[in-house]
Amino acid sequence: MILRFGVENFRSFRDRAELSFVSTARKDEPALRFPTSGTPHGVLPVVGLWGANASGKSNLLAALVGMQNAVAMSFVGLSPDQEVPWIPWRMMTAMGAPPTKMDLDILVGGVRHHYGFRFDSRGFSEEWLYAWPGRARRVLFHRNHADADPWYFGPSLKDARRIVKATRPNSLFLSAAAQHNHKSLKSVYGAITGGLIAVPALKSEGHPLFRPGSAILDPGNRTMLLAALAAADLDVRSVREVERHDETVLLKVQQSLTRDPQLASLVAELDATGPLRELWFTHGASGESGWEVPPPLESRGTHAFLHRFDVLLQILSDGVLWIADELDQSLHPDLCRELIRLFTDPATNRHGAQLLFATHQRDLLTTLRTDEVLLVEKDRDGASSLRAASDFRELRTRDDLRRAHEQGRVGGVPVLGDLGAALSGSGSVS
Repeated sequence: MILRFGVENFRSFRDRAELSFVSTARKDEPALRFPTSGTPHGVLPVVGLWGANASGKSNLLAALVGMQNAVAMSFVGLSPDQEVPWIPWRMMTAMGAPPTKMDLDILVGGVRHHYGFRFDSRGFSEEWLYAWPGRARRVLFHRNHADADPWYFGPSLKDARRIVKATRPNSLFLSAAAQHNHKSLKSVYGAITGGLIAVPALKSEGHPLFRPGSAILDPGNRTMLLAALAAADLDVRSVREVERHDETVLLKVQQSLTRDPQLASLVAELDATGPLRELWFTHGASGESGWEVPPPLESRGTHAFLHRFDVLLQILSDGVLWIADELDQSLHPDLCRELIRLFTDPATNRHGAQLLFATHQRDLLTTLRTDEVLLVEKDRDGASSLRAASDFRELRTRDDLRRAHEQGRVGGVPVLGDLGAALSGSGSVS
């Protein structure tokens, strides 16, 4: 379970920004919060980001995913002399430029852990991991290459110094420790790499294809899928699964032309389990024979729903965090509201799943508590910042927030000029 995430000097975020799932004391609806030691008001199941185009919403999500990727891939995905991928504020990558900082508070086995690092293209200059098994902080390790002795290991962390020699400047110690099967550090590594699931936005062309073993293909979930399709008003009577051998072959060709480790992992999985699958739906009213529609001819809304529903089944079952950019893509606002409600309803969210999403849909503001709403703004220098809607004390209800957002009084909205004047001033439109 994620408690908070901080980032500094990354893409449009020049100054430090913090995203928190820790609830405030505000009395608000929906009421679901997860009781956790050290958080008197519990942990939130959902945080939504609202902001204008290019305000920094996607950059914030990319920072969290980037931290996860660094932990997962820095030791196994980079060659010894390879630079660390680095995109600081305004692309200031000259020698002496400040490093990027990322840090995360996460529950591992019910214990709060704080993990973070600083880095630039040359490598990781600092890295640390703390834990709170009780009230007092326990330092597990701290790595700082500015010190005469860069490495410190707390007395509670056993058998860790042996991994120092295997840790390259361009790899994280946590990543190296997991690959060397360090038991206690491997659990933290697993919580970060397996506890956050970011799913790419639906492609502008094509339709969803599913890996063998995907939750949506599980025969035990077929009744649930049909019920969900009916609840979404998508007019589906039955579902048939079809293998797509051509797509699997294409993926193998792409993998042979690239060094993408994630694509290589997918190809290895398909070799072991079989080709990708697609779903064919039969439509028609009750009592009719019905007609089957090829997936490319289904609506974009149907594609979007399948794309989200497959993720939902996994997230709600595993109790992890879903990072969703443009959650409302190709979905009706009412349907998008229902997807969010699955996380805020204790009847459907029984395992502590969390959702972090970005959207432009103003109507969705009324589906969340005010401390579950973050407003993303850019200043005149192009620097992004975050502010929780609950910081505005004059907003007593979610309806107040909706009106204030529409009127531009709380930020997170574009300041538009006259597009008509811009076009007329150009002389002609071609």
